[in-house]
Amino acid sequence: MKKKTGKTVVPVENNTSLNGTDNKEQKARTLDGNSENDTAASDNVPNAVLTTSKPVINTKSSKGLNPQFLDLFWKLADKEASVRLNASLEIIKQIESALSSESQLNYTIGRLVQGLASNRECARHGYYITLVGILKALDATQLTNQVVHDAIKNRLVAEGNKKERIDQHVGQVLAYGALLKSGRPIDKEEMLVIINQLIIGSKIKSYIQPVAYGFLEELCQQVDAETFKGTVWPLLKPELSLPWEDQTFDTLNLLLVAKSKFPKIVDKRFWKETFGSSNINKPECFSELTTLILTKSSSEDHPLFTKIAKILFESGKLLDFWSGHFDPALEFPTNSKSVAALTMFNHLLKTVDDDVVGQLLQKSIVSILVTILQAKEDMNFELADKTLESIKTVLAKEDISPDAQISIIEPLLTLSGHIAFDKNTNTRFIANVSFSLKKETIVKIVEMYRQFVTDSSRTQDKITLIQHLAKLISHPAMQREVEWKASQLVFLAQWAYFTPSASKVFSSAAKETFHRALDHPCKKLEDLSTFLSKSFEQVNKLVDVDGEITDEVKEYWKNLKKVVEKIQKKNRTTKETDSWTGQVFLVLYINMGFELLRQPELPSEIIAELDTCYSKATENSNKKTKAAKAKQLETPEDPHWLEVVTDILLSLLSRNQHLLRSIVVSVWSLLAEHVTPNALQQVLDVIDPSKKETPLVDADEEDEDLEESDLSDEEEEGPNGEKEASEESEIEEEDDGEDEFSDGMDEEETITDKLRMKIHEALGDSAALTDTESVDIDDLSDGQMERLDKALGSAFQEFRKARPVRKNVNKLPKEGTALMHFRLRCLDLIEVLTDKELSISLSAAAMMPLLSLLEVTVKEPLQKPLMDRTRSVLRKLTNIRRFSDSKDVVMEDLVKLLQILFSKPYAKKTLMPYISEDIVQCCSFILRCTLHLSRVNESTNDQKKKSKEPHVEVDGVYQLYRTNLSKFFLKRDSHVPFGVFSRALVYPWPDAGFLLESLIEYAFGPTILKNRKLLAVQLLTALFRNSTAISAIGEPLLTKRLHSLLQCSQRVVEEAGSDSKPKYLNELFMLLRVVLLCPEVAKLSSLPTTSGGVGTDDGQLWKPFKDALTAFTAKGLGKQKDLKKNHSMLARLMGLALDEIEPAQAACSGGSKRLTSSPEADGAKSTKTLTTNGSKAGEMATKKKTKSNRAGDKEKKEAKKRRMTASGEGFGGVTFAQVDMDIDVAPEAEPSSSVVAQEKVGERKKRRKDSETMKAGSHDTNGNQVEQEVVEEATSKKKKSKKKDKNSTEQVSPTAAEEASAESTTPKKLKKRQTTVESTTDDRREETTDGTPSPAKKKKKRKSTID
Repeated sequence: MKKKTGKTVVPVENNTSLNGTDNKEQKARTLDGNSENDTAASDNVPNAVLTTSKPVINTKSSKGLNPQFLDLFWKLADKEASVRLNASLEIIKQIESALSSESQLNYTIGRLVQGLASNRECARHGYYITLVGILKALDATQLTNQVVHDAIKNRLVAEGNKKERIDQHVGQVLAYGALLKSGRPIDKEEMLVIINQLIIGSKIKSYIQPVAYGFLEELCQQVDAETFKGTVWPLLKPELSLPWEDQTFDTLNLLLVAKSKFPKIVDKRFWKETFGSSNINKPECFSELTTLILTKSSSEDHPLFTKIAKILFESGKLLDFWSGHFDPALEFPTNSKSVAALTMFNHLLKTVDDDVVGQLLQKSIVSILVTILQAKEDMNFELADKTLESIKTVLAKEDISPDAQISIIEPLLTLSGHIAFDKNTNTRFIANVSFSLKKETIVKIVEMYRQFVTDSSRTQDKITLIQHLAKLISHPAMQREVEWKASQLVFLAQWAYFTPSASKVFSSAAKETFHRALDHPCKKLEDLSTFLSKSFEQVNKLVDVDGEITDEVKEYWKNLKKVVEKIQKKNRTTKETDSWTGQVFLVLYINMGFELLRQPELPSEIIAELDTCYSKATENSNKKTKAAKAKQLETPEDPHWLEVVTDILLSLLSRNQHLLRSIVVSVWSLLAEHVTPNALQQVLDVIDPSKKETPLVDADEEDEDLEESDLSDEEEEGPNGEKEASEESEIEEEDDGEDEFSDGMDEEETITDKLRMKIHEALGDSAALTDTESVDIDDLSDGQMERLDKALGSAFQEFRKARPVRKNVNKLPKEGTALMHFRLRCLDLIEVLTDKELSISLSAAAMMPLLSLLEVTVKEPLQKPLMDRTRSVLRKLTNIRRFSDSKDVVMEDLVKLLQILFSKPYAKKTLMPYISEDIVQCCSFILRCTLHLSRVNESTNDQKKKSKEPHVEVDGVYQLYRTNLSKFFLKRDSHVPFGVFSRALVYPWPDAGFLLESLIEYAFGPTILKNRKLLAVQLLTALFRNSTAISAIGEPLLTKRLHSLLQCSQRVVEEAGSDSKPKYLNELFMLLRVVLLCPEVAKLSSLPTTSGGVGTDDGQLWKPFKDALTAFTAKGLGKQKDLKKNHSMLARLMGLALDEIEPAQAACSGGSKRLTSSPEADGAKSTKTLTTNGSKAGEMATKKKTKSNRAGDKEKKEAKKRRMTASGEGFGGVTFAQVDMDIDVAPEAEPSSSVVAQEKVGERKKRRKDSETMKAGSHDTNGNQVEQEVVEEATSKKKKSKKKDKNSTEQVSPTAAEEASAESTTPKKLKKRQTTVESTTDDRREETTDGTPSPAKKKKKRKSTID
């Protein structure tokens, strides 16, 4: 049976509810062993697979089939979809194969059909997709439909108990459906059978109907109008023309499909006769349609939902149907009605426009949605959550209009009966969707919130709404709506402080919410000041009218009002560029005014200090045009107003209030561009561990009265007491651990003695006993026992009370935690500065305190948050690339900082594993600052002419790097990180070029450690990539240093051997390659200007190293991958042809020697060789021959040639192996590379002719052709002997010929090739008679040879 091979097509696996858990597939195994003579021939349709003269093959027998093939059927029922799919593909592949038999095909069809009745989980899925795949893969000539029908009749007989009969019917429906799904041609009679069987199967069980009608729907989509009218519709019409009460989802869905495909056949007359209306979108059908949807819905993904939604929406009658019939029917919902309603609503959301969604959210559907969401354990919660996500998707559309958003949000908040939707549904729907809302939608939501807060008495809901209202104030869409934001803030302030009728709970929550709303500043200073000004004006009206404000606060408020009005008036007359000072003070004043309403003590003090600062700032601004007067105002007794403001900000920052911290950061970001060194120093004093005094206020002073009393006791000690305490703590810091241990021991010993005395008193007469003796309980009476129990209990209870409480070592003390948090907040201020363009003086001043703080916290696990934050800020600071100015800083200050950084690795040895990278960052930053300052100084000193001689520009920095570089390479205990030097050589630092001499000494010095030499070579590579540094030392000095570098490199390459470090040589070759490509090196007069490589007469500086590299190549070193790569790149860059260098040259000459032959001698030898080998060989020398680089390929080819030659001479059972014989060569005469090349040409030509001769005799070694091949081989030998005699007569002398021949071969060619005969049993397998690998295969040298 011939089968068509093509692309395997497997249908997508469909999930159905027809699979069970019982194992019915065992029938297949039982039937596999039977060999009954069942027939599979069709009465009507001839079977193209079977002939009439051949007996029918038993489709139930698996005899003769591969067991592995049979196991694939069991994998079709696997729970893993991938396993089922792979098994299905393999079965189809084997059936399509040309090796497949007719019996295998028939068995496969029968087995698959029978498997459709299996109720094992996932079994029907696997068998169904495989059956459909085979039906699609094979055409009617290979597999007829009758085979499938016969398999259904034989394998799916409805017998057994009720459950088994149902399974058989399910299998029949799936089998007939597979025929339809495959798209195979079906005649009329077969179609009638399939339709009847599907209709019969659909009536067996209700869960079979969706599957059967799904196949009927697919049939309707496949047939044309004529076939539908003549064959399909007569059978379907009686089943579909049912009244409304008998209709189901499946029948109505199939009817709508038929009407859509064949409107002239399923016409309006039929609809009117059946439903009393021409279409279901008519109002007279709405009531029955509603009943059908709510009472007879089957599954969530039934296609009828989408069809009904589309028909109603396109007809424009959807809202009439929804509001007039569907929603009222949900007034008393059941579980099934709720599921059907939400399912219908979900399908409508995918169909209707955005403007219609809000009209669908009516009371009943919203109530069902909220009810299910409130009960998370409800089985329908997933459906309700899916509905909510669908609504969120609609609201998040970019092109949705604000009116559409409002129409959706409003019914959700009002019709649900809970305007606090998120709180009552236990979701975050409104909170999550708020980010997608338009400006108009937010305004509408806030209006609804405010109305509810005003009218409702539900306190908890009101608290939830004002909290969400405060978040909406800072919504991105409302950033520039200053008036609206101020109105909402005043609304919160009114309920917080000026509504006596509000409950205490709600008033307290409103206060917290009001101050939290202030914690969302605007992005622009102008908007922030305007927002606060308008809010202040409206709150001011409430203060004057009514409220719970005390008279003292009102007095402060009035004074504050005057200052605010004064600042506002001044800002109106000030230029925008100069109004920032007034706006900053306006923000501080108004925030302190709002803080007055909550706690009057602190704001009153700060407001008094702000008055002084503002007066100072305004005086400076009035006199800033007069430099002399301005300088007089800046005296030590009268600090700058920015310093006073900074002190105020630090005081606020020490408080445990998020609002105050937010105010500080906002104001500080406005002052960042105007910060003075003294103001910054106040912040740095807080984070500097060496500073013991910090303006720290206890973070939890408002929480516990006990903590307040402890803090007050400490404050009563005064400044002197604090100083003495700090001094004592410094003195006792080293012995702190020992003192605590000894004190604890003394205390424990005292308590133990007291316990011992109590026990002695309790024991009474027994107290005279020693500690090692015990009391006999049997000797005590009951009264004595009771008294003893009480006495011992009292003693141990007193011991437990007196025992000292051990400190928790896993938690910082309260003061340490507060200080850590305070420093974290101060780091926020420094980070704000790093986002600006700082001056060099400010950035350098901030670096060292940060590094000191990092040193203190880096080994403290309890301060890890502070350590991480410090390191992050330090990295940002040291990564600053642009500076605002370089005033107030001199080069000596930067040199001192760099000197301190270089001393830290020696002073902080134990910390270097933790802070080494930070030291590198800081050193690089200071170097960058010195370069910037140096360029600025050069640009300002126009009169100073540059010196013609190369010189060090910044000697202090250069000497520091040079000295520490020397320590790094000469001292083993140097802790300076290597990155300090490698990073410095990358920067455009001109003075780095003068480190070239030292680095050359460290890279090749005999006393330097090997690993340090490697680092020195890496530094040299980085230096030669720095054109700024190389060009700064000038050509004469560069030439001198280059000559020294090449001499040292030549010595290393010449002395290289098998024990040399490949990594060092690799780095050296990389360095020399970088040197060759360096633009400054290329400018030197001694370097070649042509592209012919380094090796011409102009490259005498590189000539010795080139010769040494040639000798290195000849040694055959450099097998390591990276070394080989860099060596090859360097050789090509220097113009060396690697294929012309003889690897054995150095070994034959007694060691590595430089090539010293002159060009004239090379030319003479080249001419002589050309004369010897002929002119044709000279032409071949210019051609490049591609070779295989794999080891052993050349030996294999030679052995193969000799086997072929032996076969031609009659040696059919032997194997030839290559024999290598070392030949001693005199080292005196060393030919040039051209001579070597010409000698190689002669050898290649000779081997080529030998190869052609051997190929002629390699075709066949049997029969009559052997004699012919022997004759041809003899002829070729005569030609070789003649050519050999001719060459020998042309040679000058035997000695010269021997030397030329010895020196012109590579180590592999240097050894004389001969053959060894070894008997084998099989020449093709290359094995000897004893079964061991042949000499050619093992590449083993043999000594017995044949000349």
